Amino acid sequence: MKQFSNQNDLKIALKEHSGKRIGFVPTMGALHSGHASLLIKAKAECDLVVCSIFVNPTQFNEAADFENYPIRIEEDLKTLQSVGCDFVYIPDNPEDVYKNEQDFKVDLGILDKIMEGVKRPGHFDGVLRVVKLLFEIVSPTHSYFGLKDYQQYMIIKEMSRQLKMGVEVIGCPIIREADGLAKSSRNLLLTLNQRQIATTLIKTLRYAHEYYDRFETRELERICLTMMRQYGEPEYFVIRRSDNLEKIDSSYKGEIRAFTVCKIGDVRLIDNLRIR
Repeated sequence: MKQFSNQNDLKIALKEHSGKRIGFVPTMGALHSGHASLLIKAKAECDLVVCSIFVNPTQFNEAADFENYPIRIEEDLKTLQSVGCDFVYIPDNPEDVYKNEQDFKVDLGILDKIMEGVKRPGHFDGVLRVVKLLFEIVSPTHSYFGLKDYQQYMIIKEMSRQLKMGVEVIGCPIIREADGLAKSSRNLLLTLNQRQIATTLIKTLRYAHEYYDRFETRELERICLTMMRQYGEPEYFVIRRSDNLEKIDSSYKGEIRAFTVCKIGDVRLIDNLRIR
């Protein structure tokens, strides 16, 4: 595995692989088995696999959240080595990522105006800004994202389509702990007691799956929010169309998902589940 700290050296190395299938997994580090699953899929489908580790300051709404984000570079490199990653880009400073930045505009419809778009103003601007730059640096043919951040996946996919970036954005299944908690770097910040309480997210999502046909959608959302308030501070629990995240009407017969975010102590956890 080759490690790069500046984009120029990475681009030079990537030129040797021009015309090949390049799989790319952008991360903020603190890698877990969820990230590993993305890299393994990329390895199976592509000729070369590139991973980036960059804690992007522009997607954090709170300075404390950015400062507390776990950094574990040595462990991350071991994980990347174990799954056969070929290139890893760990910029030595943020300026290396942003130095060739150009303005751009995409029309995301409602995708960035609901759920996380409401609760974290500007978050998706920061995500799109850095992912676009990383796509331009790596020039991948395929890029892999976990569906835990389903709204983010949808937005990145739409950006790539509108800007004709030539990247196939692939969503990969959520990897869960044995008790159902979605794998997340933020889980490292939970105390033992909070870790047990955090299973409330998947338990409530599974309740919505089981009882979806018994309640009106808005009523089921209200019930699930009430359930979660017994254990944490839920920010939302909504049920939406999987294809465009719009609200469901009686005529829609396609796939739907339930989405939730809940704060357990100071840790903000996100999850979703297909319920039809």
